[in-house]
Amino acid sequence: MAGLSYISNPQCHPFVYKSIIDVFNEKADELPDKEICIHRLPDGSRRAVTYAILRSKAEKVAKFLVSMGVKVGNSVGILGPNSIEWIVGELAILMTGAVSVHLSKPCGSTKEIYQLLQTSDCMAVLLDPDGDEGLLNDLILLQKQETPSTKVPVGFEESGEPFVVMLKKYSGVDMPDVETIGNEIAARNAVLPKQICPETVAIVFMTSGSTGHPKMVEHSHFGLVNTSSSTMFSRGLDIVAGCGAMYNDRPFAWIGGTCIYNLIHGDTRVFRDGRLSLKETGVIGLWQNIVEEKCTYALLLPFTLLDLLANEQEIMKSNHCLNTIVTGGQIVASQIADVCGKFCDSLVIGYGSTELSIVTCTYMTNKTDVGEVGSLFDGVELKVIDEDFYVVPRGKIGEIYVKCPWMLKGYRNATKLQQMSFTDGWMKTGDIGVMKMDGNLFIKGKEESVIKRLTRKVMSGDVEECIAEIPEVKKVSVVAIPDQRLYEDVCACVVLDQNTYVTMTDVELHCRQRLGDNITGDAPTYYLQFESIPVLSSGKPDKNKVKEDALKMLCL
Repeated sequence: MAGLSYISNPQCHPFVYKSIIDVFNEKADELPDKEICIHRLPDGSRRAVTYAILRSKAEKVAKFLVSMGVKVGNSVGILGPNSIEWIVGELAILMTGAVSVHLSKPCGSTKEIYQLLQTSDCMAVLLDPDGDEGLLNDLILLQKQETPSTKVPVGFEESGEPFVVMLKKYSGVDMPDVETIGNEIAARNAVLPKQICPETVAIVFMTSGSTGHPKMVEHSHFGLVNTSSSTMFSRGLDIVAGCGAMYNDRPFAWIGGTCIYNLIHGDTRVFRDGRLSLKETGVIGLWQNIVEEKCTYALLLPFTLLDLLANEQEIMKSNHCLNTIVTGGQIVASQIADVCGKFCDSLVIGYGSTELSIVTCTYMTNKTDVGEVGSLFDGVELKVIDEDFYVVPRGKIGEIYVKCPWMLKGYRNATKLQQMSFTDGWMKTGDIGVMKMDGNLFIKGKEESVIKRLTRKVMSGDVEECIAEIPEVKKVSVVAIPDQRLYEDVCACVVLDQNTYVTMTDVELHCRQRLGDNITGDAPTYYLQFESIPVLSSGKPDKNKVKEDALKMLCL
């Protein structure tokens, strides 16, 4: 089948049949005094925790949860910003044999928190309000057993009111918290399960919501233990497990930000509040943390790499160079490779998703083609199919399907559409791509990024790539505009450098020269100049908001 877009890499290493807690305990026994997690605070200070202290704290919290009725297989939510307490809380949930459910932040009140717990089947929540005064006031009223608007919703009366454990101690909130619980008699006498089945669900991750609403993705202990051991940590990418320090400030609630891989492999995790990195000026403090903690590698999203290059002169004064930077999450522009030799020895692009973790990777240079994500990891099968579900010939564009042993177990409370994501064990990624004759994979964009104009399918990623070739273009996002006759039309939303003489007319001319016209070619029909492109918390363009703003500007 060499002529078809199908490839399978055999699993070369045996799987590890252990739970996350089994492997964590082995590392804690081996490296009890190692600082495994370091939280860098905005004022420049640091909080660090060793394996031994982390295990001790987590066991206390786990016994408290058991004393409160948490059993193997129950679900416990966790919600809050990155912190040492968050890591303690997640480990504690896993030690009880329960499922750690990562919750997305609702806006408003504890009523919404309880509703979130109900829809996610959680009997409790480990919570850090993160400065939300409204939520704190509701918690204070709740503990006084008054009857605020946050009364437990219908449906919890029979199963019992879910209980709240604070991840941090807040003034005025007299509820159990991660720092002080565990000394109660019932907690001291509680017994943790001796064995946790590796094939049971360990964590429910939330997706970033870039396709609409966040999905709840279930991963097993077995999958998480073997994903990490069979991907970045064992591919010879200048990353040596147990010997380095990794900077990664992505939210713990996302699979790309989880601390589990670090705890399993012994690589110190350095992190801070990732919201600081969303600001372009935040990259200075980020790099300072990397230098001071002597990090050897980092996971940095493409927007952060662009920020590094924009602040090159200031940052290079540190004379610090990482071994490896890992990036991904979106199609990466070729100019990002300029970080090599300045901020790192090598740049690696990983391709995957919350559902699959990472399934391919490749080193990136200035000669790497846009969208190239390399070859498959061991144990991964991949195929590219057409609209009739037939595998397409290599070199032809289609939708990407993937199968691997560590993929998600399923979606929690799956919708009918989510259930349709699986066909005979294959995961529908929603990505459009092409497999070249040598087996290398190229991503062209999301399924929803295909703009259907008359009989032609225009890839918004290809148009964005074309416009990004103009040096004076700072940001670009291409969206579909509804059209009664054409079905859809193409709209380019562009942010230009304020100090340039380049105009939107120049952008249009460039597109027509490179992409043809807007009838038989792929050039946009609409060109709109934006002051900034709205982004999600992941740093990815918020396509829904971009489209909404474009429609308003076009009075459609």
